[in-house]
Amino acid sequence: MRSLLALSLLSIASVNLMAQAQPSHEIALDYTYLHTNAPPGGCGCFSMNGGSGSYAYHLGPQFATVFEVGAVHASKVDASGLDLTLTSFLLGPRFFYRRPQARFVPYAQVLLGAVRATGGLAPANSGGAASSTVFGSTLGGGVEFNLNRKITLRLAQVDYFVTTFPNKADNHQNNLRFTAGAALHFGKR
Repeated sequence: MRSLLALSLLSIASVNLMAQAQPSHEIALDYTYLHTNAPPGGCGCFSMNGGSGSYAYHLGPQFATVFEVGAVHASKVDASGLDLTLTSFLLGPRFFYRRPQARFVPYAQVLLGAVRATGGLAPANSGGAASSTVFGSTLGGGVEFNLNRKITLRLAQVDYFVTTFPNKADNHQNNLRFTAGAALHFGKR
């Protein structure tokens, strides 16, 4: 009985030490590749490249709130010769699966927010200008590798990225987003 009590106290203490050892803030810069299907009817798929930056506030070792700003661009899309830039502003929770002393940390996230399209392929807004801002969301996850307490490499992140631009069909675009980069951790909880 005494050993069970000691083991329970040790488990609680190790969880508390893990929580204290984690930095509270994270700033990340990432490369982003987006496979999209913006033109309606058929696939009409094309690729976009860009980057993103994010800020995460860690509420505990398993949970963070993330704010992400990203932009991807494609020029001379298909035979149209038109360009498109998508800029996203997303916010939501990220859940980590952390194990003691593990360097690889998988995570999952759901981000919601706004996506703005500009360029020749962008749907026109009510004023006739070639730009539009709509709802967007991502659902996905990835794997990070902890180099040390301050620097993390985001080895791979894959997201299902939905946008709702008007397209004279279903006003819905299914996109696949791949991200990789690095994060700097600082502060203490």
